[in-house]
Amino acid sequence: MPKKPILLIVDDEERNIRLLKAMLMAKNYNLLEASRGEEALRIVSETPPDMILLDVMMPRMDGFEVCRRLKEDEKNRKIPVIMITALSEKQHRVKAMEAGADDFLSKPVDLTELTVRVKSLLRIKSYHDELFNSYQEIAAKNEKLEELQKVKEGLTHMIIHDLRNPLTAISTYLQLAVMESSNPTQSQHPKISRCLHFCAELDRLIQNLLDINKMEEKRMQLQLEKTNLETLINDVSDHFRADAEERAISLGFFKEEQIPSIPIDPGLMKRVFANLLNNALRHTPKDGRIQITVDFTPDKKHLLVAVRDNGLGLTPEYHQKIFDKFEQVRLKSEKSAVGSGGLGLTFCKMAVEAHGGKIWIESEGEGKGCTFFVSIPIKPIPPE
Repeated sequence: MPKKPILLIVDDEERNIRLLKAMLMAKNYNLLEASRGEEALRIVSETPPDMILLDVMMPRMDGFEVCRRLKEDEKNRKIPVIMITALSEKQHRVKAMEAGADDFLSKPVDLTELTVRVKSLLRIKSYHDELFNSYQEIAAKNEKLEELQKVKEGLTHMIIHDLRNPLTAISTYLQLAVMESSNPTQSQHPKISRCLHFCAELDRLIQNLLDINKMEEKRMQLQLEKTNLETLINDVSDHFRADAEERAISLGFFKEEQIPSIPIDPGLMKRVFANLLNNALRHTPKDGRIQITVDFTPDKKHLLVAVRDNGLGLTPEYHQKIFDKFEQVRLKSEKSAVGSGGLGLTFCKMAVEAHGGKIWIESEGEGKGCTFFVSIPIKPIPPE
């Protein structure tokens, strides 16, 4: 059963209080009364009402002052105040509104007008209370979710670090096995090489996760060095040539003119292009082609690197989503062609933007290949 609204009637004349109570008695309200402004403020602090009917002309502290003090208090600001006055001049009504009154009535009070005004403001307050309670509930749940997210991220971070130790051990023992084997068989050597390749791939994924976390928390410090982008991309490409040749995929690098050295973090940018090439190889069919080009943007203020493939392609609805780490789980479940590569593309976006650059994808649709563009300022914006 809903509780009865509480109305506080404030007037220094007893007969006026009795009249208002008589008018409201049949309306299922709990009625409180006060004959002084100070008494009204005390009652409000002890038993906050749902509405206040406030007389203007009172000794010591008039209704304007009472209303002003109520509205200055954050806890009482949302309590509707109807000021009741015998004053009819416009200036007094303006003063009532300036004091924070929500409405006003002139004496003698009309029963119908009083009933309508009270019901209307109580309805508005109930809507506000419901909205506020919903907001409080959502805020509490959001706070709890944020706490859980921090715990989850902390555990994830710890697990990622712990994964590195056994991974390093596996890689080390494999390398020792290769070195200690005086005559590895033709079947053993390729298998061990593939195991080492996958160890390196796992290490790259772990480093992506660690760096994404650092960049999200603004803890990543770029180690800027004047770097020749042509040399850097060629070095990265060399690591993928064996895989490309094994699948009969042509891997070419082209540049239109002399490319200047620019201040970048070479370690981070190597991993950006390694992720993009790995992504291209993963989605390019046998006998396909991958082309990397470096050129200037039309304004000559940025270098533009393009990684093109003739693979599966991607529909426009996914062009932004594939860079969002929160979309990766859904994209993986949908087995989206280009967007199911884990957090590599998320890392690329954050690393490029940390250099003041941009990354985006263009594709005409499924089956028509993709081109990833990376725009890097020739004079990068210093990291914040």
